[in-house]
Amino acid sequence: MKTIVTIIALFTFTLAFANNNKGDKELKMCSISGNVVDAQESLTGVKVWLDGKETTVYTDFDGNFTINNVIEGEHIIAFSLIAYKNKEVVLNTKSNEKVTVELNEK
Repeated sequence: MKTIVTIIALFTFTLAFANNNKGDKELKMCSISGNVVDAQESLTGVKVWLDGKETTVYTDFDGNFTINNVIEGEHIIAFSLIAYKNKEVVLNTKSNEKVTVELNEK
């Protein structure tokens, strides 16, 4: 009897879980990469963050950055470096995106 109750409970749980997920859209992931420059050269060490959250990366020696595992859709990417004006860029990502951003000195 205990086995039958367990099987029925598992079957009910499986059906409930399957029905709850039918309406969910599959989240599509992408990455955002790019290069940060000023008027003359690539900028190293620029702080780049996504949607004002904890997803923060820094540009490498050549001014390149990559943010992985981004849900497709509209995002605000912010850029900050000492002696330069902060900049925000709005992107509507539909696949892997590559951007070039120019920062201006203060």
